[in-house]
Amino acid sequence: MAAEHPYLSVGLGSDPVAWGALVAAAACAVAALWPRATDRVLRGRTRWVLGALTLLAVALSAGYVAYYLRGGPRIVDATSYWLAARALADGHFTFPVADPEAAFRGRFLLSPGVEASELGVVFPPGYPAVLAIGVLLGAPLAVGPLLAGALVVATYAVARTLGGCERAGLVAAGLSALCAALRYHTADTMSHGLSALLVALAFVLSARGGTAARLGAGACAGLLVATRPLTGAVALAGALFLAFRRRSPGVHDAAPRTGLAPLVLAVAALPGIALYVVHQHAVTGTFLRTSHAAYYAVADGPPGCFRWGLGRGIGCWFEHGDFVRAQLADGYGVAAALGNTARRLAVHSLDIANAAPLAALVLAGLWLARKRLEGRIAGFLVFGVVLGYAGFYFEGSYPGGGARLFADVLPLEHAFLALAVTRFAVARFTWPAALLGFALHTSNQHQALAEREGGRPMYEASVVREAGIERGLVFVDTDHGFSLGHDPGLLDPSSGVVVARRRGDSTDRFLWERLGRPPSYRYDYDPGAHHAAPRVLPFLPPALEPARIEGEGLWPPLAVGGGFAHPDHAPHPCVSRHRGLRFRPTSGPVETTVALPASPRTGPPTFVVLGWVSAVPPRVTTRLPGSKGLEIRVSWASPASGPCWRSLPVGPLPPGARRLVIGAHSGMLDYIEHRSTTAKSVDN
Repeated sequence: MAAEHPYLSVGLGSDPVAWGALVAAAACAVAALWPRATDRVLRGRTRWVLGALTLLAVALSAGYVAYYLRGGPRIVDATSYWLAARALADGHFTFPVADPEAAFRGRFLLSPGVEASELGVVFPPGYPAVLAIGVLLGAPLAVGPLLAGALVVATYAVARTLGGCERAGLVAAGLSALCAALRYHTADTMSHGLSALLVALAFVLSARGGTAARLGAGACAGLLVATRPLTGAVALAGALFLAFRRRSPGVHDAAPRTGLAPLVLAVAALPGIALYVVHQHAVTGTFLRTSHAAYYAVADGPPGCFRWGLGRGIGCWFEHGDFVRAQLADGYGVAAALGNTARRLAVHSLDIANAAPLAALVLAGLWLARKRLEGRIAGFLVFGVVLGYAGFYFEGSYPGGGARLFADVLPLEHAFLALAVTRFAVARFTWPAALLGFALHTSNQHQALAEREGGRPMYEASVVREAGIERGLVFVDTDHGFSLGHDPGLLDPSSGVVVARRRGDSTDRFLWERLGRPPSYRYDYDPGAHHAAPRVLPFLPPALEPARIEGEGLWPPLAVGGGFAHPDHAPHPCVSRHRGLRFRPTSGPVETTVALPASPRTGPPTFVVLGWVSAVPPRVTTRLPGSKGLEIRVSWASPASGPCWRSLPVGPLPPGARRLVIGAHSGMLDYIEHRSTTAKSVDN
């Protein structure tokens, strides 16, 4: 019986893929017992074997999409990349949203300014740009398997560049094809498969020399900066250093060493770097802040919690709260960084070749290649990525994806491993060991990935089509579902299916009326249920009187100062839906800017009523953005019950007011009621 934790579980389960790997391992082991016969069959057929391994990797990654992912992106990061690629396929980094904006705002989405009615995905644009090609061709999920095939060839080239013979190159290529972690990263729409390919190509091309190769190396390194900036910086440094190299034995270089070589490579990297810079400006509205830093500044806290390096205050309480409380109680210091790195390496030892003992041979390969400049640079890339991500506080590993922050250097590690097993004359046992490792151990991780969150994507366009819906408004309940379903720029339900978030308050009704009262539906999917079947049901958003916007639906806010705000649970019966937007001050009152939705019938609110949760009388101020000296007074009625307070109507607000700044020293925003009159009802 396998253990419960997928990283610790050992043994064959009910996964037919694991059983197939066991049969393949036995067949490869039998072939390994007759090495001379195997050598006679393979001799002179390197291209055929490499081609077969390439097709195998493509087929396995495509099979991973169908079997383990169940047909679509699964991790929330992957769904965000999916949305970013669809936006880029339309030619934009950001996409417009309709009022009420709360129907569209959510996780990993950011506005370039407080007044902007548009959103962009915070992840770097390199991988979405490549994935957008698949979107334009109508086959986005084919991009990953094609990257998988290219990785096999690139890994073979890395091994040869490190001085390995043809056998070593084929062993490395086979490890790439059989690597379960790479199967995931070239199936789900995550950036690490592309990053691994770019690392390998930048290394191989910069080692070859010649103007054309250096142009290619620079282009790969630049696109890598736009995909994984830290990995890209390490790879670019290694490629530039190789551009200064002298000729090494066994390295084909048609051009002599020249001082212009690094310049050629650096210039070729500029388009990719420019893509990254332009994206950051488009999403944040400034060149002075990264999109991740800008996002976590409004979506999480304490201020400055999401940054690279060591120190106190690092670690975001909302997004990564459980991890931060368990591991970073004293801040992110040297001990915490070492612990993080050790845990990542432990997981990564399984990622390299599906079996931890094989990972130890990577170090042997590093030692064997130490005398070659290319070997030392490849070692620098591996250790540079490991040490570089030591400065990032969140572990970032999960079953199936493994230690994903280190996945970018898997081709180099496969090449080092292949050098070692070839030198030690045990190469013929490497593939059987990798297959056996998957069958008995790492397959459990991928099965756990397949079964998580209900066991299927949280939005499937095919389910909507099968329900006969080609136009209208579809409400979803999850961030995953929104990112998978929303078509950037499509806000006309008469032209197609508009996917929006179901907030369960007047946001739903306002949007439905704003879009002309189209046919509307609810996409029901319960991620907590095992093998839950999604349903698409007719849904008419109720007309709530008074119109109420729930506080938790206003996250992430448009701007935050003096602290941070995040959705939180409140057990009190008087709290609407037991949820709200918690204000957490760090330096004075928290000032949070939120969007004020306009009713299609009455326009922007003339007055608002605030519902607040506080054990003591609230100290809350309101004002409009850009009017620091103009506060709109908030007066409170007696609490209806428990800690719940209700304000008298706050206003009047000027015509067309779209934003409101709420300042508080503590407590939770339960709701905002939209009023177009001065009615002073205080009943709850």
